Amino acid sequence: MKIFVCLVLLILASARGTLHAQGIDPGQDSASVAVLNGPWKFQTGDNPLWAQPNFDDSGWQDYTIDPAHAALTAVQALDSAALPGWQQHGHPGYTGYAWYRIRLQRPADAHDLALLMPRNVDEGYAVYLNGQQIGSFGKLDGWRITYTGQPMLFSIPQGTVTDGQAVTLALRFWAYRNDALPSASMLGGLRGAPLVGPAEMLRVFQQSVQQRTGHPHWYLMLFTAACGAVGMISLFLFFLSRSGREYLWAGISLTGLALVALATLVRQAQQTSIPFEVSYTAEFVPFCAAFFALPMAEMHLLCVPRPLWHRINYALFAAIFTWGLVPFGLALGLLPPSAFIDRISNADLALYLPFVFLLLAITVDGLRTIGRKAWLPLTPGLLFALYLLLFELFELKGRLVLLTETVFVCVPLAVLVIFLLRFVEQQRENVRMVDDLRQAQEVQQVLLPENLPQIAGLTIKSEYRPAREVGGDFFQIVPHPTDGSVLIVVGDVTGKGLQAGMLVALIVGAIRTAAQYDPDPLHVLQALNNRLCGRGQAHATCLALSIASDGAAVLANAGHLPPYLNGKELPMEGAVPLGMVSGAEFSVMRFQLAQGDTLMLMSDGVAEAQDRHGSLFGFERIRTMLQQAVTAEDIATAAQEFGQEDDISVLMVRRLAEAAA
Repeated sequence: MKIFVCLVLLILASARGTLHAQGIDPGQDSASVAVLNGPWKFQTGDNPLWAQPNFDDSGWQDYTIDPAHAALTAVQALDSAALPGWQQHGHPGYTGYAWYRIRLQRPADAHDLALLMPRNVDEGYAVYLNGQQIGSFGKLDGWRITYTGQPMLFSIPQGTVTDGQAVTLALRFWAYRNDALPSASMLGGLRGAPLVGPAEMLRVFQQSVQQRTGHPHWYLMLFTAACGAVGMISLFLFFLSRSGREYLWAGISLTGLALVALATLVRQAQQTSIPFEVSYTAEFVPFCAAFFALPMAEMHLLCVPRPLWHRINYALFAAIFTWGLVPFGLALGLLPPSAFIDRISNADLALYLPFVFLLLAITVDGLRTIGRKAWLPLTPGLLFALYLLLFELFELKGRLVLLTETVFVCVPLAVLVIFLLRFVEQQRENVRMVDDLRQAQEVQQVLLPENLPQIAGLTIKSEYRPAREVGGDFFQIVPHPTDGSVLIVVGDVTGKGLQAGMLVALIVGAIRTAAQYDPDPLHVLQALNNRLCGRGQAHATCLALSIASDGAAVLANAGHLPPYLNGKELPMEGAVPLGMVSGAEFSVMRFQLAQGDTLMLMSDGVAEAQDRHGSLFGFERIRTMLQQAVTAEDIATAAQEFGQEDDISVLMVRRLAEAAA
């Protein structure tokens, strides 16, 4: 606040200093400036001949800009508020073209003269001096466009007038149809007195008016910066996660409000000449988007995106959008400037109240749904509803302005606080998830043996490369305690991450339990299938292999890739994965593993490895590699370097020759 007060004092000091910097005191040296208060000659309609100095305007209406003050000083004219227009001078409801004419004497000792038009005008105009156009504001011919008024300075060309002779000044005005509404009865043409005098002095006067009236409001600048920053942060958070719809709708709402405030700042800046239609469109479109997105953001923040609130929000959006199109309809002549249209055009409160009630209803629903946790997320909606009520009831009447503006600025700040707290909470949740993943990884490392058991007559090597911290591939090697046989089970569960790791833990425990009762591969698969059926998405491909001490092998498969014997794929029938169908039948085959034979078992993560061009590692590369003397590590490394997409596990089983055994 101290900084703000200092800035205001600096602005005021600079405005006063500008006048004195050029040796001009507005209270003393403005005597050479003529205030054109009137009487003017006024006539509605349009005729190019009315600009000529010899035109007879004696039958026109006498028109004084400010009838309450017969004599105005330049300072009084600059400081005066908007005066009544031609509608209060006998032409109620009139819009279109009209002309002002006045005759004045050029001072004999005056040089480098100029004309300073007032800031309050409706809407566009052209300036003629002795029949010659010396300037204009806006467009009056063809597509007529309205502008926000600002003090315009027009230089009077040398030689246009002669010292001591009469000068005819003619102003051609145009006002658009919206000024004909009953509530616009003060509008029309000149609403301030023009000034004629030395160009240097009028230029300083123009700068003074621009600094006093065109300086943007501090709360709008603060609100634009806050809403824009928080809105962009919200959209960034949504594009990062794509799951938090509250970030999306909050980002749209806050960005829309920031664009509305920015358009208002630009329109209020007196140094700009942006057409009113353009500035209104730049405010209207983000205004509608912001009003539609705010209830959506509150619904998702409070976890109550109910169809009823959606329908009401759509209806309110349609009403607000239709209401906002009324000015365009009037300007284009599609709507009449009647009292009914005027009531619709000024029905701000009638539209804002249902919007406020919707925000309150969503708030109550959120409190009933999530309880005390709803108090913080509902704050932005309540603040915006409070702002709308204060703005309509007090600020438009010039009361409680500071309170209303403070509430206005607090809306994006409340959203920022909520998102910061949510970010801190999310970080804590991420830490917990990382800890859970670490513990699941430790459990999986225990379940998947690093040191493989020594089996007489066999050499077993394994390679396991998970795609994430916790993988979904598994294998178990269970030696028989008495007959020298071994049970080997490999598989791949659906999914990845923590859920897949927990499913692996369940399957490994079931394998150990089933092997204690009957190590037959078919029995093991049937036991695993019974354990997984009815557990939702708990599915897994699995292969169980039993190798006796004499090399006799029994292989049962449940949707897993067949193994390769000496580089050739074993011909096995297909079967459904585990957990799909209760009582499913699995393919079984028997074969003899001779001395020196090598079995290579691998998961589909090897074949499905993918390079940056989308090409698969494929089975052909696997067969080519197996034609050479490769190890499990060689195959796993080749697939991983090619482009790992899924968990990679490779198990090599080789029966030794009798001497080696």
